Amino acid sequence: MRLTRLFFAIALSLAAQPAAHALEGFTPTQALGMGGASRAWAVGDAGPLLNPSGMTLVKAYTLEGTYGYGTRLADQYLHASVVDDTSTYNLAGGLYYTYGTADPSGGTSGHGHEAGLSLAFPFGNYVAVGATLKYFNLDGSDALNGHDGGVTFDLGITVRPMPLLSIGVVGSNLRSLQNSQATQAIGYGVAFLPVASLIVDVDGLTRFTADNVTGRKGTSAMVGASYTLIGKLAVRAGGGYDAVTGNGYGTLGLSAISEIGALDGGLRQDLVRADGNSRETVVGISLRLFIPASQTNQDPSAFVNGQQ
Repeated sequence: MRLTRLFFAIALSLAAQPAAHALEGFTPTQALGMGGASRAWAVGDAGPLLNPSGMTLVKAYTLEGTYGYGTRLADQYLHASVVDDTSTYNLAGGLYYTYGTADPSGGTSGHGHEAGLSLAFPFGNYVAVGATLKYFNLDGSDALNGHDGGVTFDLGITVRPMPLLSIGVVGSNLRSLQNSQATQAIGYGVAFLPVASLIVDVDGLTRFTADNVTGRKGTSAMVGASYTLIGKLAVRAGGGYDAVTGNGYGTLGLSAISEIGALDGGLRQDLVRADGNSRETVVGISLRLFIPASQTNQDPSAFVNGQQ
């Protein structure tokens, strides 16, 4: 609990910082299909991006490549990651790279690069901590007022008081930089795993940095569920409220699974529009390659669904 309070204290002290950059709009494909809610069960690619401590939840090695598109700023993303939790020392690690472009109608285009290194370690079966060191390089409209990037970090914790319950808290971009546009926020979530093939996740994300287009910050709410059918097909659905746009949205996701990998798709569509804002559509498609570690006793179908 002391670590959780520390996250909030650091983020509150960094509340008045430069505006957000477009790369923050990227969401891992599986999390996208679950309404963006995966911080309490951030396995695979979701670990480095949403909560690095989640990398310890599955003994597996995962390679992933993703393409994403969002209509709000005509964003396009290319993303690649590798996450490994097969070490005999229980130390999990991840590397990722994301390239994003924004070309809004009537606005100035921009692009940016983001790279990160994540490490996580479990303390027994109940608590894991993790950190991600991140570097940004921004240009064009992403480099608002000359803020063209920098180095910052995330800190995350995952607590599993019982096998059916997981709780996650993460502080994002906790290092303040005068030349960084990294959005500072606290994310938190609770995941329920009643059976190996089903996960239900409820998340919140409180932003302390205003978006550079809408000028909004505040708290977003997300909920989603994922279910694996006979180990070959994963179906996801979710929804939530986006504090940046003020819109409510729904999401869908689907995965085709084999013994060596999975093809994932995700869709987010705004359903309720705030005054003056347009509806946004976000799509993502990913290819995952995975090698479950021999020492894990988890159900392989749950792993490839991003659950176990």
